[in-house]
Amino acid sequence: MKFLLLSLLSIAVLAKKKGDEEIKDLSHGYPSAIEWVEFDKAIGIAKDLNKPIFFLIHKTWCGACKNLKRELKSSPKTDELIILSRKFVMVNVEDDEEPEDPKYAPDGGYIPRILFLDTDGNPLKTNNEQKYKNNKYFYPLPAQIIDGMERALLEFGSDEEPVKGEVKKEEAKKEEAKKEEKVDKKKDEKKDEKKEEKKDKKVDKKEKKEKKVILEPKKEQLKFWNIKIKFFQEDKKKDEKKKDKKKEDKKDKKDKKDKKDKKDKKDKKEKKDDKKSKKNKKEEL
Repeated sequence: MKFLLLSLLSIAVLAKKKGDEEIKDLSHGYPSAIEWVEFDKAIGIAKDLNKPIFFLIHKTWCGACKNLKRELKSSPKTDELIILSRKFVMVNVEDDEEPEDPKYAPDGGYIPRILFLDTDGNPLKTNNEQKYKNNKYFYPLPAQIIDGMERALLEFGSDEEPVKGEVKKEEAKKEEAKKEEKVDKKKDEKKDEKKEEKKDKKVDKKEKKEKKVILEPKKEQLKFWNIKIKFFQEDKKKDEKKKDKKKEDKKDKKDKKDKKDKKDKKDKKEKKDDKKSKKNKKEEL
């Protein structure tokens, strides 16, 4: 029983590993629209298809490599590069995938490096020396990569000449598609506008009817409301008069109380003084 369980577990682990290998992302963050292949298979594919190899070497921790990824994501030239990539066997190796053979670092191990290889995996002469004398295989911009790819095709002697023509055709197709999209969008916008106009007209009609009902009430209703308002105003005046009278009464009461309090105080004081004077007289006698 234990042996059976161990066997099943090992089969599951192997199947998982195999599945992981199948879904391995060979783009490493570079355009996924490009058909990337593993370096080990590249030479065989290049010989079968008679295509040069595009070989990009980069590292996960490298700032310049990250910048190149950003450039390829944002540049309008990337579409052209993707189309051109069909003329190559496209390879990019990351970190430990880089081969140790010194021929892939002809002027140093800086990164990122792009080399163009023949069908035997040997570097072609094509490089970016015109822009970077000390780092000949450094291509930081998509436009420079495209230029290098075109020169590599010429050096390789590819029979498939109309690279730029195909790019232009693809671009023309895209432009046509964009124009068609714009026309369809305008049609949809006009339809929506007409719908909105109809809706607005209906709303306006409804609002006008409602205003008519509100602005043109019957005479009897007007009379009723006028009378009601008049009564309300009279009641309000009466209430105000009552309030004023109450205030006056309250004030009078207060004044009377104050007068009484003053008089009481005065009387009290006088009595006290009389008492005191009588006492003094008694003492004198």
